[in-house]
Amino acid sequence: MTITEDKWLKLRKEILKEIKPTDKVDAQVRKIANELINLINEASPKEVQVLLTGSFAKGTYVQGDVDFDIFLLYPDTYTIDELQFKTFEWAKMFLEEWEIAYAQHPYIKGKYKGHDVDIVPSYFLDENTNGNIKIKSAVDRTQLHTKYVLSKITEEQKDDVRILKKFLKRIGVYGAEIKTGGFSGYLCELLILKYGSFYNLITNSAKEWKIPVCFDVENKKSERLLRTLFKKYPLVVVDPVDNKRNVGSPVNDESLSRFIAASHIFFVNPATEMFFSSIELMAEEEIKKEMKDRGTNFVLFEFTKPDKSDDILWGELRKTLSSIADSIKIADFNIIHQSVEIYGDMCYILFELEHGLMPKVKVQKGPYVRMGNHLENFISKNMNNLDLFVRDERLCSIRYREFYRIEDLVGDIKKNPVKHGISKGLLNLISESTVYYDEESIKYKTRFVYTMHLKRKFFLGVA
Repeated sequence: MTITEDKWLKLRKEILKEIKPTDKVDAQVRKIANELINLINEASPKEVQVLLTGSFAKGTYVQGDVDFDIFLLYPDTYTIDELQFKTFEWAKMFLEEWEIAYAQHPYIKGKYKGHDVDIVPSYFLDENTNGNIKIKSAVDRTQLHTKYVLSKITEEQKDDVRILKKFLKRIGVYGAEIKTGGFSGYLCELLILKYGSFYNLITNSAKEWKIPVCFDVENKKSERLLRTLFKKYPLVVVDPVDNKRNVGSPVNDESLSRFIAASHIFFVNPATEMFFSSIELMAEEEIKKEMKDRGTNFVLFEFTKPDKSDDILWGELRKTLSSIADSIKIADFNIIHQSVEIYGDMCYILFELEHGLMPKVKVQKGPYVRMGNHLENFISKNMNNLDLFVRDERLCSIRYREFYRIEDLVGDIKKNPVKHGISKGLLNLISESTVYYDEESIKYKTRFVYTMHLKRKFFLGVA
């Protein structure tokens, strides 16, 4: 069936029953958050404001996924070092299991009465800037994001933000970190504010969106101007509190394409399964049977997870996945699917191929016989090949393949990782990696990798 607004309203109620916190739960959690804010307020001087930010503050959080983002807003008389030192000093008084973490600059994370807490030092900004702000640290905007959303959003739209987040998580594109390259919580809020509801957003993304997608929530800049100002991004959403910033910049082509495709799927087959999923870990015998039924070949790189930040590591893993895929395609081994996973202390790069063995020779197509100098160049380069002949008005040659077994290509990738474009930070790890083929790779840890690869729907996978 296809979705109508009436059908959607019925489905919406079912989804909200699962993901919207009850008033009782919300009040209990809010009491704990306010208690922590009051403690920090008492410990800090009056000129430092303590502000609750993030999805909890804006009432757009999903049931079971709540944490506290607390910003300490300092006047500009404090130095950056003073911001950090004072914030850490006060936060350590109240947080359990605290640790210093790093994003654009250091902040402190820990727990308070069972809840995850991030406490972030920042400078106070005047909210009456009309989109023209001057920031001293990259996180300064966050305070204005919270105030902007709260000034615009309705209670019904808060629920639609929750639904959008759940939808994006289901299709694997929620999160602005490099690992995902997807939609941030703030971007979700702006999308609902722009289109008014989840239903309108999905309708527009399915029927109207063409990459690049560009818009200004405040309608101050035209789509044509935005395409000029932000040329390299597939999704451009102007930050209403800082008109020089694109909130959609973390969203890559793959994530945006997946969202648009999932919007079409939702219209064709609207169901709660588009928002909820439960994938059980496959047994070894189940994986072996699936491999046999598919009749494909699998290549799995396994290596120890290096000690570096998630953003850096996922960037390197994505680049390495793409580079190895390019080498596989150049060698004519057709890829059905490819994926990358981190499980425990190990990293995995997986390829599913149509075949892992090819004839030793291949036909190399050359130029059309009417193409003069191009023809002579092809002849001179291929004179020593097995044969030269004409097929469909094109000069062709038969030559030996550089790699006719996937094992030989993998061996060359490990021996010459730079030649194959492996990320600099993973060169040694790829060279020293263990590579498994087909059933030999199935063991306890890799069951997770194969489950994620074989069991999720096509709009969840990395193609």
